[in-house]
Amino acid sequence: MKDEYERPLKSIRISITNDCDLNCFYCHHEGCIGGDREMTSSEIGEIVSVGAEFGIEKVKLTGGEPLVRSDLTEIVSQINRAPVKDISLTTNGTMLAGRANELRKAGLDRVNISLDTLNPEKYVEITGKNKLNKVLEGIQAALDADLWPVKLNTIVLNGVNDDEIEELIDYSLNKGTILQIIELLKTPEKSEIYDEYHVGLDDFEEELKERADEVKTRWLMQARRKYLINGGEIEIVNPMHNSEFCAHCTRLRVTPDGFLKPCLMRNDNLVDVLTEIRSGDLDSVHEAFREANSRREPYCKPED
Repeated sequence: MKDEYERPLKSIRISITNDCDLNCFYCHHEGCIGGDREMTSSEIGEIVSVGAEFGIEKVKLTGGEPLVRSDLTEIVSQINRAPVKDISLTTNGTMLAGRANELRKAGLDRVNISLDTLNPEKYVEITGKNKLNKVLEGIQAALDADLWPVKLNTIVLNGVNDDEIEELIDYSLNKGTILQIIELLKTPEKSEIYDEYHVGLDDFEEELKERADEVKTRWLMQARRKYLINGGEIEIVNPMHNSEFCAHCTRLRVTPDGFLKPCLMRNDNLVDVLTEIRSGDLDSVHEAFREANSRREPYCKPED
C-alpha cells in the first residue's frame, strides 16, 4: 500500500507504554500525547497482523521504556505470529540483561540500546538515574543472546557528551555493535532544550567520510548514510524535520493508547484503531489502516 506521494508502507513503530524508569531531559516521548488506555498483547498482535496485510514487514517496539511492561515477551510472541520479517526493540537497556534470552526465544530479532555516554556522572545528568552499569550489562546480554545487530543510539548534546564521541566509537567497534550518532530532534514541546543542546553533525560527518573505508546509503531508511570504519559501522541520523527524511518515510506509528499516527511531528491526524479492534469489527480495523495511510504526507516538503 502506498500513500498519494507514492511512498510505500513497510514498517510500523509501536509505542507500547508511556512509562519509563529514566527521565532523560531531551526525551520527545515518540511525539505521543498521554492517554488513559493501554493496548493488551493480543491487541498489539492484531494491529501487526492487519498491518502485514497492507505490506508492513518490519515492527519496532518503543516506549516510554518497553521493558517496564511485564508482558513484553508475550507481546513479541503475539507479533511473531504475523507474517513480518523483522521485530526489533528500542530500549534504554537498564532492564535488558535479565530478559534478553527470553525475548530472543519469543521472536525478537534485534535491539537498539540508548547509550549517550560512558561516564557515570554524565549518565546521571542526562537520565536522572545512576544506571549506566545496568545498561552496559544489557548491551552484553543482547550480544550474548544474538539479538543482532545490536545498535547503540547516541544523541549528541552540546556541552554534555559532544566531547565523548570518539570514545563511544571505540567502545562500539570493540563490542561489535553498530553506533548510530543522532542529531537532537527539535519538537515544539522541547524547543528550549533544542536551542541549548543542539549540535549540527555536518562537520563530523565530513570527517567520517574521509576516515571511512566505505560509505553506503540505506535508501529504505530515509537515505541514511552508514560509514564502515576498521570493520565497524557508524550511522548518522539527521534531523527528521527535513524533506529528504520525509520523502523516504515508509512508516506508520501507533501510540500507547491505540491510535494510528501517520507522522511523528503531528497529533492532529490520528486514527483510532484500538476502538475498532475492541468492537470486533475487522472491516473497521482495515478501514482504520486505509484512513491512516490516506493521511500520510511529508511533514517537510522540498519547497518548505
